[in-house]
Amino acid sequence: MLEVPASLAWGPGLVGLALALVVYGVALGQYGFYLRAFPLDRRALKILVLFIFVLDTLHSYGLTAYYWLFLVSCHRVVSQGCSLVVPWQTAMAGVCQYFTIFIVQSFYSHRLWIISGHNKSVTGAVLTTAFTQIVLGIWCVLTFIHAGSPSAARITLVTASSAAGLSVICDMVITSSIFFYLRPQRSGIKRLGTSVQQLIDVFVSTGLLTCLASLAVFILLWVPDGQYWLPALTPMLCKCYANSLLAILNARKSIRKDAMRTLELPTMSTPTTESPSSSNSGQ
Repeated sequence: MLEVPASLAWGPGLVGLALALVVYGVALGQYGFYLRAFPLDRRALKILVLFIFVLDTLHSYGLTAYYWLFLVSCHRVVSQGCSLVVPWQTAMAGVCQYFTIFIVQSFYSHRLWIISGHNKSVTGAVLTTAFTQIVLGIWCVLTFIHAGSPSAARITLVTASSAAGLSVICDMVITSSIFFYLRPQRSGIKRLGTSVQQLIDVFVSTGLLTCLASLAVFILLWVPDGQYWLPALTPMLCKCYANSLLAILNARKSIRKDAMRTLELPTMSTPTTESPSSSNSGQ
């Protein structure tokens, strides 16, 4: 068996960990902004945002603990604890990631249900795809824990790539459907300033970000030697979905401000001048 250089075995993963922690810091800032800007949100929405933030925090802890275990605690140490194929922190990070993706996509499906006027076909397709994705994702994590045989490796590859492919499809359906239903020609809504356009831009940009991240993971799973570069990208999936949800919610602040400025714009009164004929007639 060809020995993999340490730089290739651990380098991409450490880069992915560093980027994931940076994006987690962005999510932390967004969560703090949400708490200050929307104290009157419904309790259910607040609990949802808190749950997403907790999952993102546990995901960050699981990633950090994994690299700390193998690169620091178990450095040049041979023991049963250090020889485990997959530590529990990695399994926890994987479960948190798939649950985050599922919850965020379910949240978008609820918004799509409202925007589309209760379209059961589109919303049902999104929910079915999201649910199938989390089932395959959890199956992938459980199989990866007990990996060691060629059959388990094949199952892990198939389930992971299927889950990533379903995430791509789900994000494409959500983004295209929201763009379709929010466009002024379809909804009949005249743009109030740039409010509707801002909403479309936020939905499309966050949807494309998560879609491209899942697509990149799907491609790397099937590219030769792509598994070495997966650790640089997979940690970003959970972060992208968590930040997309927070970005959508926080965007309401600027959209509402823009709408209020448009509504409060005073109408300029233009002075009227009397015509010579009217002045003469008055005399």
